[in-house]
Amino acid sequence: MKSGSKQALARAQERWDALLAESSGQELEFAEQIFAVADLFAQHSSLTGSVTDAGRTPAARGQLVADVLSDRVRAEVSELTQGMARDSWSELPDFTAALENLAVRSILAGASRADALAQTEEQLYSAMRFLKKERALRLVLSDSDRYEASARVGLLDSAFPNSNDFTRALLNRAVTQADRRTVTATLVEYITAAAEAGEHIVAAVTSAMPLKREQEDRLARILTETYGREVRLHVGIDPAVIGGLRIHIGEDVIDGTIASRITAAREAFKN
Repeated sequence: MKSGSKQALARAQERWDALLAESSGQELEFAEQIFAVADLFAQHSSLTGSVTDAGRTPAARGQLVADVLSDRVRAEVSELTQGMARDSWSELPDFTAALENLAVRSILAGASRADALAQTEEQLYSAMRFLKKERALRLVLSDSDRYEASARVGLLDSAFPNSNDFTRALLNRAVTQADRRTVTATLVEYITAAAEAGEHIVAAVTSAMPLKREQEDRLARILTETYGREVRLHVGIDPAVIGGLRIHIGEDVIDGTIASRITAAREAFKN
């Protein structure tokens, strides 16, 4: 998003967070309805164009949203969307992206209030790692031409039966968005959002074998000192790395694996 849309989103987040603080237990319902509104605008680009048209007055844009959403969603969700329509957006797709953001934010707020935020983050990460390995399952989950969304959601539920309600809501949303972007890419965004909600950053660590507790604690402490912010580890096992660790933090990659050194040596030999 460009700066104008980021500012509009920040204002919407501030308003919505204040409402969520007084709406305990309603977060999942709000998220479901905001997702539905996002789908409505995504499916009707002309409508999105109208509610983000700077040529219309803010009041007219807000009223258009009120008319469109009348009796479709709860008043709180309608008022949220009206407020967003009265604001200024740099690009048309940013409006829908902002709605997605607010729906995910609602789910994570519910997880936090239920003391399940860390569990939700971990379950999302485990699901993402599993799906990266299971190509056949990824292809089915992304095939919106051959399989109805409900069937793909059911398949995902059966693959991760122990997910809590908040994780399940996010997994299901990732599947229904698979015709626009890959499920794993969406899950990475959700994991990042969960980390931000928990006021830390995530280090995805790949090792040839499980790390001991003291090794994890020492690595987390070193990374926290390096980045100046709490770092939590998600450790995945991959024998192909042979030895050492591969660490992903945002766009940073720290690769100290033997496999990478062997590859580098082979490349040097070829050259």
